Amino acid sequence: MSNKVRVLSPAKVNLHLEVYPKREDGFHALLSVFQMISLYDEMEIRSLTNKDVCTIDGNFDFPAEDNIIWKTCQIFRRETGIRNGAGFTVLKRIPQGAGLGGGSSNAAAALRAMNALFRAGLTGEMLAVMGAEAGSDVPFFCREPAALVTGRGEIIEKLPPRSDYVLVLVIPSVRISTRTAYSWLDDAGAAANPDESRGRDIARKYTGESPENWGFSNSFYSVLRGKEPVFDEIRRDLLNRGAVYANVSGSGSAMFGVFLDKNKALSVRDVMAARYPAVEIAFPLDRIPEAVLQ
Repeated sequence: MSNKVRVLSPAKVNLHLEVYPKREDGFHALLSVFQMISLYDEMEIRSLTNKDVCTIDGNFDFPAEDNIIWKTCQIFRRETGIRNGAGFTVLKRIPQGAGLGGGSSNAAAALRAMNALFRAGLTGEMLAVMGAEAGSDVPFFCREPAALVTGRGEIIEKLPPRSDYVLVLVIPSVRISTRTAYSWLDDAGAAANPDESRGRDIARKYTGESPENWGFSNSFYSVLRGKEPVFDEIRRDLLNRGAVYANVSGSGSAMFGVFLDKNKALSVRDVMAARYPAVEIAFPLDRIPEAVLQ
């Protein structure tokens, strides 16, 4: 029996994001189009001799006990009764605190990896239920590569993934925590007005319209650009160089531009890389990476 599993942990972008006023439970409801992309962290998990042990190696700047992978490991053990020791090694490529879902993706990848390594036989839906306890975005990374996401992030409606566009990601040196971004949104009264019909309209545009006709938006953008001019600067740069749509992902700070031509996107990537700290090219994924036994 193999004692090691490798799995890729993909980033995501929010092609569209409406954030609604804070609910009575303290959370904001949202309406968003999530798309997994070909920017990955790499994860390896190996079985350890001692039970109930969880170790995490990687370029994290906080203790292992504060890592969402640690929390996810404890949830998996509690729900399955599998107490085998697990050692995780993570090569981080997804910038932290950039609105690209790196932490949530790591949690989902850890669930897939433990499921494969310990032969737990859990379905994607079962993993998603566990993941919801670890974080609001984790169920998405357990279920579909493209989805319309509502509620606080737990309601996921599959969308047919598209492959007719390329993304240029630009990550500025500015880092804004999710908590701070939501605080700015609330203080500015910038939350969107809830509209039950919007979900159907957004899903129809994503599936049936060319990206230049999506008309998507992000509730955080107007707030972020008012606080940090670099967001407006990056968006203008991307649009002026041929992006048919550009916006911030999640609550920032990563920006992305949607291009219809791969060669054009590669050229823009090279130009933007000379101006900003981190620039990547990425493609939309049509499937969730599988955990592979070694």
